Amino acid sequence: MTDYRIRARELGKQVAIRGGGLELLRGVDLAVAAGEAVAIVGASGSGKSTLLGLLAGLDHASHGSVELLGERLEALDEDRRARLRAGRVGFVFQSFQLLDGLSALENVMAPLALLPRGDARAAEARARSTRALRAVGLGERLAHFPSQLSGGEQQRVALARAFVIRPMVLFADEPTGNLDRNTGEQVIGRLFQLQREQGATLVLVTHDERLARRCDARYRLDEGVLSRC
Repeated sequence: MTDYRIRARELGKQVAIRGGGLELLRGVDLAVAAGEAVAIVGASGSGKSTLLGLLAGLDHASHGSVELLGERLEALDEDRRARLRAGRVGFVFQSFQLLDGLSALENVMAPLALLPRGDARAAEARARSTRALRAVGLGERLAHFPSQLSGGEQQRVALARAFVIRPMVLFADEPTGNLDRNTGEQVIGRLFQLQREQGATLVLVTHDERLARRCDARYRLDEGVLSRC
């Protein structure tokens, strides 16, 4: 049997607006296997980020169900969802989401603090984070703060932070959206390299068709409806 890391069935999302409701997603079915890389493409405003948030358990669906790592998210409260993600799920965002007051090394170490006590002690966390930064070519930037790094370097720090926990699932939301083409290609090369090396399942949201074609499967989201390309 296929080992699915993510399964969505008849997933829908509605939001209230003045005078009625707006349907952002409807009837979404998706299954992503262990180690698979899946791209979700679509125009701006098509609901891609909304779908990613539902799959990751960061938002609640209006109807339908999502299973993440074998757990039905609608059956879990916020604390249990957070515990499910801790040490298993990584994120890379368009806006980097680094903490300005922390060095590159400290930013990468941050998610290790959420792991169960004893799983990543301070010395081990520092060593793991140092290796993660070296893996993305930033071994000489450990003590630099985000303001001292270029956009591409900041996104590579974000990659190291996502992969340092050795995630089972990685969600990436427009990871090259704030980067020029050459820098973006370098970052994506690192992302796919780490994804293959660690065997992580990848769900990548992008409007870039070239980037999407590097994945194992592609889906298009159009007016809230998901279809395979």
